Amino acid sequence: MYKRYLMSFFNKGGEILSEEIPQQLQHQLMRLQQIDQQVKVLTQQRTQLELQLRETENALKELESAEEDVGVYKSIGMLLIKSDMKKLKEELIDKKETLDMRIKTLQRQEERSKKQRDEMREKLARQIQGEPGTAA
Repeated sequence: MYKRYLMSFFNKGGEILSEEIPQQLQHQLMRLQQIDQQVKVLTQQRTQLELQLRETENALKELESAEEDVGVYKSIGMLLIKSDMKKLKEELIDKKETLDMRIKTLQRQEERSKKQRDEMREKLARQIQGEPGTAA
């Protein structure tokens, strides 16, 4: 119920209808929007890194199954450069470890932001429900 009431403070473009709500509540709603946007950005970044991780893992699997005397190439910009298989494996292992670490960091940030967002929503709901003359 409070969500419908909360949404009544926004126009169709997602902008706050400032003349209808107290300034303190406006600031909290703007902060909630910022946190929500931050969650979306973090989720997007994590998803992109997870895709890179899968590509890196697939490349490592292919190198593991390839014979040692097979020529391997790596992409550098628009060029394919012949590379040493052992060196390329090491680079991919390092890249995989870096991606794993960055994904875990983003996951922690994402979880903290989601928790902060949920706490902010609950706080706003309590404030709105507690306001005199408002329908819950």
